Amino acid sequence: MGQEERHTEEKVYRQLRANSLLQEIMLRYMMEGQAASEQGKLAWVTSGFPVEIPVTMGVNVSYPEQYGAIIGSQKVGPEICGFAEELGYSQELCSYARSSIGSVRYPEKSPLDGLPKPQALLACNNICGTVLRWYDAVSQMTGAPVFLFDTPPTEGDQPSHHREYVRQSVLRLIDFLSRTFHTSFSEERLRKVGELSGEAIDLWTRSLKACRNRPSPLNCADRFLAMAPIVALRGTEPAIEFYQALLEEVQERVSQGLGAIRDERIRLLWDDIPPWFTIFRFFNGLAARGVVFPADTYTHAWSGSLAGADLLDSVVSVYSNVYLNKGLEAKVDKMCELIKEYSLDGFIMFSVRSCKRYSLGQLVSKELVMERTGVPGVVIEGDMVDSRLFNDAQIQTRLDALLEMFL
Repeated sequence: MGQEERHTEEKVYRQLRANSLLQEIMLRYMMEGQAASEQGKLAWVTSGFPVEIPVTMGVNVSYPEQYGAIIGSQKVGPEICGFAEELGYSQELCSYARSSIGSVRYPEKSPLDGLPKPQALLACNNICGTVLRWYDAVSQMTGAPVFLFDTPPTEGDQPSHHREYVRQSVLRLIDFLSRTFHTSFSEERLRKVGELSGEAIDLWTRSLKACRNRPSPLNCADRFLAMAPIVALRGTEPAIEFYQALLEEVQERVSQGLGAIRDERIRLLWDDIPPWFTIFRFFNGLAARGVVFPADTYTHAWSGSLAGADLLDSVVSVYSNVYLNKGLEAKVDKMCELIKEYSLDGFIMFSVRSCKRYSLGQLVSKELVMERTGVPGVVIEGDMVDSRLFNDAQIQTRLDALLEMFL
């Protein structure tokens, strides 16, 4: 890269020093996953699963959704998803599921030779109903048994019989892991894991809240990358190590008046998963126009900590009350709250074609949020992994129409 090109890039976007530590920690995490698989101690888990339970019981975890993001970022989504489509799976199916099934079918043709082989598949349906059939398909291909942690959707306060039902799921999960991995559960160990998880979540949340400042110290792409440990490494020391470094750098930026982008003019909210295959090009392109995203609905979802005397009851509360498990009104409330708290000028809703649960009701939500906040918004369409479903020209036209309102 020549000096002129480097100077131009630096004008638009500031890189985080903490990203180097993030790469080290995630590489170590992937190597530990491979070793755990070889030792018969690896479970695949969905992103909304109460991961503190398997961590407490000495079971390592890997996240197929996170691997889907890697497939997307390496721009091989169409190819890997295509392997699943050759088996008869529809292109309308979640691209995380298709890329996962495709990589299990042809690990040698997939990034990192696919995820390490699991000995169990742990699914929670609090944010997605596709996970059960997705894991059933992987189970047929790998022989790993499936456990479903079932969280009935709620409207308002969770009924007592729902809480008891989910609590019984926690107990069944402990029994399943005990039998599958020949391990045992300890409340004392869960408390320690819960404390580590809570400390990492606190550091992460403080980093997010720092984005209320002008200029915002973090942009969307920063948070989407930095969320990896809070998803995959909750309850571990490395997660705390990373978020301590991230928070220090964020606080340094705030104290020096430095923003994630160098010319912040428009502050927007992002809703939904990002397009991983174009994440830097997309958000840096908007940054060049003075657009920053101090908040988003996706990374702000990872904020529930285990606490209190009854930790199993806390597991029930945290994992049942994910806002995607609470109906459209909860999502609208969350968006309005973020727009007000972070002093945002508008919002972009990414309608992810293959993620029906997250994208359901966005057109209605858009109108409700605009009415309640008085700020404009736009819906753009695409996918998180499969670039065949991303029409850049159409998206840019819609973004131009939104940005013209601020210029």
